[in-house]
Amino acid sequence: MTSTDGVRQTPQRGRLAALDGLRLLAALAVAGFHFVGIDLDYWGVPSRMEFPTLNEVARYGYLGVELFFMISGFVILMSAYGRNLTSFVSSRVSRLFPAYWVAIILTFLLQRFWENGRQVPIFDALVNMTMIQGAFDIPNVQGAFWTLWIELKFYLVIGIFIMVGITRRRVIAFAILWPLVAQLARATGAPILSSLLNPTYASYFAGGMLLYLLYRHGHDLMTWLGIGLNWVLCVSQAARYAATTASEQTQNQLSPELAAVAVTAMFAVIYACSHGRLADVRWGWLTTAGALTYPLYLVHGQFGFFLIDVLQENLNSYVVLAAAVATSVLLAWCIHRFVERPWQRPLRSAIDRSLADLADVAPASAGPSPRPRRTRTLEESIR
Repeated sequence: MTSTDGVRQTPQRGRLAALDGLRLLAALAVAGFHFVGIDLDYWGVPSRMEFPTLNEVARYGYLGVELFFMISGFVILMSAYGRNLTSFVSSRVSRLFPAYWVAIILTFLLQRFWENGRQVPIFDALVNMTMIQGAFDIPNVQGAFWTLWIELKFYLVIGIFIMVGITRRRVIAFAILWPLVAQLARATGAPILSSLLNPTYASYFAGGMLLYLLYRHGHDLMTWLGIGLNWVLCVSQAARYAATTASEQTQNQLSPELAAVAVTAMFAVIYACSHGRLADVRWGWLTTAGALTYPLYLVHGQFGFFLIDVLQENLNSYVVLAAAVATSVLLAWCIHRFVERPWQRPLRSAIDRSLADLADVAPASAGPSPRPRRTRTLEESIR
């Protein structure tokens, strides 16, 4: 098969179940960082004292966020290829918002009677429902929600890319230039452009995009050079962050070298999940695990902290930790089963119809009769 660039295109082999499993590992790493890696007041003593051995590993769990961003670069480009803007918008909105709305409502209710939780005023919680609270410096209902604003800006960039037209050559050029232009925007004091292009994490998204090109089109020198560039930028960012911000958060001196090795492993594992034997894995439970990743990320913070706060005085700390993780996973499954699965497809269809109607509205001024509504093609209906 040949793409519009004249380059061989590898036939798609279905869902990458191993990549779904990797997403769950990233979510569990973040949960471990929050529960054990930082000095959480709810344990009564610093986490590094309560879990001296586990803390040695969990303190690097913040890198799960970086892994999320790399996987997003891969899978969001995959979902955007060959789609129009309407289809992309409806798929993203229907995927993100149902679970997010429920997580905010449940968290806000929890915070009404749990005094040690994050107390967010109701009007700030309402703004949180839009997922754009980061643009207005409004506190997040849960601390982990800060990454969603970064993801939304990436979707906006991809939406613009869809309107321009996605091709292999353009993806390579974009993934190489994006991190560089983002750094120039920050260095020259262009706040709006810098915020949109996100210089801190641009190389993670771009690296994931280029890894998807390898999966879709096969190996070529320019794609590998782009991956090499973004790997260097990611390693540099991870090493600096480990030595400064992450060390401050964990009250431990983290190793920049270990962070660099972990980021290198991320590139290697995502490549392995999309090539060779791992790419052919079809275990259904891995797909289910991937489906639980997003709701688990949304709920683990406040609900896990709540259980730790109320149980830690009367139970063994490892039992409490297991209960916090298990309850977070169970709540994530409930949201997936009773919110995402029933509502995602109807919401997506409703958004598709609404956007199609907007596209087909005739001008309000007097003139020729309105043009007939466009009939959706079979390809658009399937998407």
